[in-house]
Amino acid sequence: MPRVKLTEYQAKRILLGDAYSGVSFSSGETPTVSGDGPFVVKVDQGIKKRMKQGLLALNVAGTDCVSATNAWEGKGFANFIVEPMLPHDASEERYVSFERVRDGIRVLYAREGGIEIEEHPDKVETFLIRGAGDVSVVSTKTGIPHTFIESVLSAFEKEYFAFLEINPLVIQNGEIHLLDAAVLVDSSAQFFANGWSASDIVKQAKKHPREAAVEALAETTPASLKLNVINPDGSLYFLLSGGGGSIVIADEAELLGMGKEIANYGEYSGGPTREETYLYAKEVFALMLASSAPKKALVIAGGVANFTDVKTTFGGIIDALTEYADALRAGNVRVYVRRGGPNETEGLARMGTFLEKERLLGSVYGSDAVITSAVDDAITYLKS
Repeated sequence: MPRVKLTEYQAKRILLGDAYSGVSFSSGETPTVSGDGPFVVKVDQGIKKRMKQGLLALNVAGTDCVSATNAWEGKGFANFIVEPMLPHDASEERYVSFERVRDGIRVLYAREGGIEIEEHPDKVETFLIRGAGDVSVVSTKTGIPHTFIESVLSAFEKEYFAFLEINPLVIQNGEIHLLDAAVLVDSSAQFFANGWSASDIVKQAKKHPREAAVEALAETTPASLKLNVINPDGSLYFLLSGGGGSIVIADEAELLGMGKEIANYGEYSGGPTREETYLYAKEVFALMLASSAPKKALVIAGGVANFTDVKTTFGGIIDALTEYADALRAGNVRVYVRRGGPNETEGLARMGTFLEKERLLGSVYGSDAVITSAVDDAITYLKS
């Protein structure tokens, strides 16, 4: 059965019991906290690297816990957690994970925890727990209290844990503090577990309406149609084709300091029809026109396709552009193209002629140009 993630709140309740003092709350609710703080407030929807994504707030006063979530609610998040902030030094942070494997429970441990742990795999020690004797070994070598390791193993058995990651783990005066914990459980165990139920499985952020529309469209075709909204008020929009080329183009924008301006990411590939490409492009254009950015650039780009017909897909994009041309001009939009593949010469010629006629032309390149040519030009426009 597939593994699913529990909310951090419930995972800590299982592991720490009444010793856990965190409070879970949802949009529209005011958490009841003890004292004035400071507190840590964070999104509790199974999101990794929350600190780097701005989904965690430190040093929050008790009266500010609700206001700290306002921006996150705007991004579609609805479930949060507030905990007392633990004064500690970064040198006290540890990393530990437990995972059910064929031979027992595998333990990974590092004396330097925190958000940069993945960059230092050489500092991670590996242990395997097969029986009680192994628990003592792990406790001695890591400094993690024997009783806590036993409680973790009990949760693996009684609550059907498949994986537990604690990062960072802080031990002060022999007391365990789980600053961040992630738990995966066997999804079928919701009928047998005592410490959690289906309501404790994480709820993902609500999809943006444009994402939902593209997801529905993708279900009707064997082609690949994907859309992720990153910054609804961004100035750099993508109509990308092909996974590898898409990554290169998006990375170029990040390297040139425009990462925060990327509004969307996704792709159309796998030979979509003209109609399917038209419907997909319309969702991107509607997203672009809703942005508050004073001027915007649309990058239509990708690698050299094997069988996705450039003429056909560009026909669909032009159909969508025709509907939105007036609004795009009013929004100071310029279009930049780099594409290659079957019928690229005819497709690029038609696209260039259309963009020039509609006064939307930025630049148009074929497969003889560097793959990042269009996005480079688009960024120059946005920075000008």
